[in-house]
Order: sequence, then C-alpha cells, then structure tokens
Amino acid sequence: MLTDDEWLIRERGFDPDRQAGSESVFSLGNGYLGSRGVLEEMPAGSSQGTYVAGIFDKLAAETVEIVNLPGPVGFLIYADGEPVAIDQMEVTGHERVLDMRHGSLVRRTSYRSKKSGLHEYRSLRAVSAADEHIILMRVYFVALGSDVDILVKSSIDASTLNIRKEMGTEVAHYSVVKVDQTDDIGYLAVELNDSGRTVAYATDLSVQSSDSGGDDGADDDTGDDTGDVDVDVLRTSEFADGKLTENIRFRAHKGIVYTFKKIVSIYTSRDVPPEDTRNIRDVTVDALKHSRNTGFDGMLAAHTGVWDEMWSAADIVIDGDPDAMKALRFNLYHLMIAGSRSDNQVSIAPKALTSSWYNGHFFWDTELFVLPFFTFTYPDIARNLLMYRYYRLDEARKNARSQNLPGALFPWESAETGEEVTPKTWVNPEGTIIDVHTMEREHHITGDVAYAVYQYYRATADTGFLLNYGAEIILETARFWAGRVVYNDTSGKYEIKDVIGPNEYQECVDNNAYTNYLARWNLRCGVLLYTEILNGYPDKRKTLCEKIDLMQSEIDGWRKIADNIEFAVLDDGMIEEFSGYFEKLDVTIEKWNERGMPVFPDAVPLERAYETQLVKQADVVLLLHLFNEDFPSDVRKINLDYYDRRTTHESSLSPGIYSILCTEAGEVDRAYKYLKYALYGDLSDNYGNVKHGIHAASLGGVWQAVVFGFAGVRMKSRGGGETGEILTVNPRLPKNWERLRFNLCWQGSILEFDITAGDVGLFLRPAGDGGSDSDRAGITLPVEIGGRLYEVSGNSRTVIRYGD
Repeated sequence: MLTDDEWLIRERGFDPDRQAGSESVFSLGNGYLGSRGVLEEMPAGSSQGTYVAGIFDKLAAETVEIVNLPGPVGFLIYADGEPVAIDQMEVTGHERVLDMRHGSLVRRTSYRSKKSGLHEYRSLRAVSAADEHIILMRVYFVALGSDVDILVKSSIDASTLNIRKEMGTEVAHYSVVKVDQTDDIGYLAVELNDSGRTVAYATDLSVQSSDSGGDDGADDDTGDDTGDVDVDVLRTSEFADGKLTENIRFRAHKGIVYTFKKIVSIYTSRDVPPEDTRNIRDVTVDALKHSRNTGFDGMLAAHTGVWDEMWSAADIVIDGDPDAMKALRFNLYHLMIAGSRSDNQVSIAPKALTSSWYNGHFFWDTELFVLPFFTFTYPDIARNLLMYRYYRLDEARKNARSQNLPGALFPWESAETGEEVTPKTWVNPEGTIIDVHTMEREHHITGDVAYAVYQYYRATADTGFLLNYGAEIILETARFWAGRVVYNDTSGKYEIKDVIGPNEYQECVDNNAYTNYLARWNLRCGVLLYTEILNGYPDKRKTLCEKIDLMQSEIDGWRKIADNIEFAVLDDGMIEEFSGYFEKLDVTIEKWNERGMPVFPDAVPLERAYETQLVKQADVVLLLHLFNEDFPSDVRKINLDYYDRRTTHESSLSPGIYSILCTEAGEVDRAYKYLKYALYGDLSDNYGNVKHGIHAASLGGVWQAVVFGFAGVRMKSRGGGETGEILTVNPRLPKNWERLRFNLCWQGSILEFDITAGDVGLFLRPAGDGGSDSDRAGITLPVEIGGRLYEVSGNSRTVIRYGD
C-alpha cells in the first residue's frame, strides 16, 4: 500500500518538456545502483540512465566518465497491435508517485484505444535496499473495453550512450559480449572499452491473472498478488537493435487483471571476489534465481523493511510546516540512496547516481556538504566515503609531485583510480565553452578532505580509523601546505598564491581567505596529531612516521608556518576574500526573483564577473560556517551581511550555508528564505537544470541548515585544559515550526532530539542493539544547551528549558 501523503511526491499529467527533470526527481537507488525514473515504455525524449557506483570508462570522451549502462526497465505492451504508451495512445489520466517511505516509484495511467476501448496500466518499481544487485518491477494491465491480443516486449537496452548535447558528444562505453535466454531467464553481458570490466544482467518475467471483481483493476497501490494464477503465454526472445527483448503473447480478457513481475539482477566483475570459483554469469543468474525463489512479494517486503530501518535513523519531523517537512524528506531520500553501505572504493558525485553530468566525478561536495549527514546518521557510510580517499592517497601524493610539491594533493575531480580527471573545458550557464583551471589552482580540496577526516573523528570518536587511516591523510595534506606556501620577506608572512577559492569567478588570486585559513588549520591539526593524539600511541606514531618519513623538525616548521600564514580580520571585523578583493568593482545585488534569490546584476556580463566583488557561492561565509568556534558573532554577522549582498548563489552549494549563518546571526526569517530555496532546489527546479540530475551537495546543505542551523547543534572542543568534544544546542526555530524531532549518532550513542520553541528534549541510547535497561541507564553524556552544561542520562528523557 502507498504510505501517507506526507511521504509522497506526486506528478499529475505528462508534460514532455518536464520529462527529463521528472526522471531525475523520481530516480531510485541504493548506493550501489542508480536508476533514473524513466517511464517504462521510453517515450520520445527519455533520458534513461542506469549507473553502478565506480564503473567508469573513457574511450572517445574528453575524460573518464561514469558509464550509462544498459537500461533494464524497458517494458511496452501492445494491445491489438497498438502501443500502450503515453506518447502514442490517448491518455485519460496519468499520475506517478515517489513513495519516499518505501523507496518505490508507483504509476497509474489510463488510456483510451481507438480499437479496443479503455485500458488501465499501473506499475511499481524499486531498486532493492535489501539486495543492492536487484531491481524489482511489477506492472498491472486491465482491458476494460473488450478482449484484446497482447504482446509484451520486456527488454534490456544495450544501446545506451553517454550523451553530452552541449559538448556535442555521444560515446558508447561498452560492447555486448554475451546474450542468451535459458529457462525463461534472459542474460546479457557487456564489456567496458578501457578496463575490460564486465557488467552482467539477468532478468525474469512472470505473468499472472486475477478477476478484478468489477472494478478498474488493482487497488491504488501495487500490493500483494495473493490468489493470482499463471497465464498460459507464448514466449520468444530476440536480440536486435542493441536490445535483448523477451516477447510474451496471450489473449487478455476484459476486466481481468494481468500482473507482470520483472526481476533484474546486475553484477560487475568488481563484485566477484577472486576466491569465488563461479564466473560472473553464474553469480548474476544465481542471484536472480534466489530472488525468484524468495518471491517478488518477499523481496519487496525485505526492501521496505530496510527502508523502515533507514528512516528510523534519518527522518526529521517538523510539526507546523508540513510542506517543508515533505520537501525535507525528499532531500533526505536522495541522500539515503546515494551512499554505499558495502563499498569503500567509491564516493558520491555531485549528481549522485541520477545522471552522468559532471562525468560522475567526485569533488569536494562530498566531504564538506554531504558527509556530515552520514557522519551523524550512518557513520559506517561516512567511514566508507573517507576510506575512498585513503585508498587513493598514493595518487594524491603523485598529484602533488606533478606540481613539484610535497605531501598529498587530492585531485579537484576524481574517479575510480584517484588520478586527476578534470576535463580541460566546460560549458558555463550561458552555453559558452570555457577553459578549466581548477585542477591547477583549486587546491582547497586537500584541506577539505583533511577537515572532513577530523570532523568525522570528533563526531564518532573512531580512534581506530584515525590511527590507521585518518592521521596519514591529515599529516600528508599538512605537508602539502607547508610546501605550497611562499614566504614574503617584506611582510614576514607565508602566502598562498595563484589559487581559486570556492568563489570561482576569480580564477587566479593570492591569499584566498578560505584557502589560507583552511591551510593554517590543516597544519595545526597535523601538529596536534603528532604532539598530542599520536603521543598516546607511541608505537602507532613510530610506524606512521617511518612510513611517511616524518621528523620532529618538519612538525616544528608546520607550527611556524601556521602561526604566520597571511590571514587577518580587519579592524572593522571584515575578512577580505582575497588580496585586492576590496579594490574590485563593487557591484551588488539589486534584484531578486520570485523565489527570493538574487538576479545577476545587469551592470556587468557574467564573463566579466572576475572584475567585480560578486561572489559565485559561499566563500568567506563558508569559512565562518566551518570554523564557527573561531570567530565571534559580530565578525560572523558583519561578513554575512556584506557578502550576502554580493553573492549570486549560482551554485547549489551556497544557499544552505547562508541559511546556517543567518540562523546563528538571529535572522531566522532570512535563514528560512534560504532554506526554502534549497529545500525546493530540485522539486521546483530552482536551479533550472534538474534534468541533469539531483544536486547532492544541496541535499547535504539542507540537512546541515536544519540540524546545525535551526536546531543549533554544533560540536565544540571542551577547552579549559580538558580534551574531547561536546555537543552544543542553541535552537532558533522558524515561527511556524512548533516542534522539530530527529536523531543523531554521537560518539557511539544515539541522541533523540525533541525541540520546541522553549524546550529541548533529549533521549540517550547506545547505538546498535542497545544492551539491557541497566546498561542504558549507566550512560551519561555532557550536552551544552543555551550556554549551560548538562549531563544527560541514558534510558530516560531529559527536558531542558532554554532561552529564558
């Protein structure tokens, strides 16, 4: 059954102009496999996309890109020879529903045929959360006007391409190497052009019928099919035009519900361990047979059961603002289908697994915008994402050496191997092809990764990760910055020249404040690790220092550099974004669109934005967010106000961060405006390009805006000579939010928050099974609320008044 409306995203009617955007919005996935929400009959203009995390290829493309693999969901019914398709038969009603609670896509379309009268078509599709290799699909068909001859064509389409219309490229990244049909199981395998990896599909289709009882066929959902009987059909199969198609023919009787159940298993040669004696065909077919034996309903129940568990960890409930809560859940849903629970060799691309835009590469978006959600809700996934970086640390070292620098420089864009794969050209919002220099100058990504590593450690207290993996990343990135700085004999300061900061309008600047401060922090964090944290594990420190050839003298040099990096808060509290920024033409935002977001000023064309103080996205403001402990509130406020009037928010990364700073400045209405814009970024296509996929960083920014911003939950170093971290809570709820509820994982425990306009309710329990009541009662946790420190006890609810 469909769940309550608060969990449903609906599309009524079919608009070809919005088709590609809807396919992104209705995407399904499980972190391993992503499938765009195409209509099964593939009407003209469909942008079908099937992506497996970590499967890249280059061939004739400018750079390596995630492969648009064969599409397995093709399904077209012909009734008396007429295609039952939304663009080829008269449609009397159409609705699609993304059921976020159950991770499924449900459709209902009513048709009127010139030959045979009314038809009812329904479908359900799910990418299994219980078995990441399985896609489940069920279709109902009822002929309401008369008996009809039915031909069903169920296909795996191996003619898919990576198409970049704006770049004028169409690339086929694979070739078909095996096709067969045995025991009603279709099998297709393709081989990637460069790596030679195999991607294999096995599929099964069953047909059953049941009396509709005089209604229009199946109820509103796509529920259990108990009582259905098998249909006697004629089956044939063919491979033509790049498609493996199973053809099923039978006579459909008026008023009878025909149910088609299609199960697809997908494996790559990455998924078959060397010790497995089976070949990839056996693995793929065995998985399909296992699913078939479990039964469609059993597989679907397991899938929804996992979604129940996932939502119990990640859901955020807002009382008083139902529209915002539904939109928030949409953002959470897409985060939840982006992260892999099983693979620490992949990361999350800016479009996750909803398109091949940005070539499926991995940027800083993951570490700074997406990772906090996983750190505080699914720390195992967060650890996987960081391990992706660790396993590519040698490539980061090579990348640094390619620029004659020490340590590790993570590439601006990364893919499977961790090599630099940034394309040399790109298309700007006006459609102009431009040269790209981010790989040469946007070095802050190295500090971003180090920052993410340490924030994960603070939140999880995962000492094993820090000692075995994270420390090496932090030390090698600190070493990079020590080599990247240049000493200025006149000022006595260390400078970082010729960089691109988060504001990418100016592409070659000196002393970008964000970059310099992040480098300072990275160096100091390296010193802290060596002198304090690793000091408690002398054997680990000795082994690590020998591995990377790190000496005490180098640590002393880091401390000196960090203390003298060029960075200043001016007397009036302002932070200059980079050297000479205030001398640029002072163009400000004068117009805002109907959604409350800036309109690029008429006074200057986009290609000359570099001559102005216009800012593409949060830069100094992002710095103030990441290091909120380091700057007093008046400094944060004056910079927020100044840069707010100059930031175009051309990037979806930006609004969520501004929302947080506005909340902390006490400007809740302004913060809410930014939140609403980010909340509906994809649902309302605020950025104008949802057809290219979901904006993953914006999803993470939304979560941060709610939890770090309105709930006011932050990490804070204890200080006063004490080591360790505590959570601080300073809520500032929008006036229409009566209550805000969510859970956070914190250092091995789970904290349940229940926040109202005057109270913070907390319930503390251990993560996992939780042990006995007495074990739970013995847990205590310090939490600072409204500036006062409280001890929260386990297994009991604590309610604390704030704001008095």
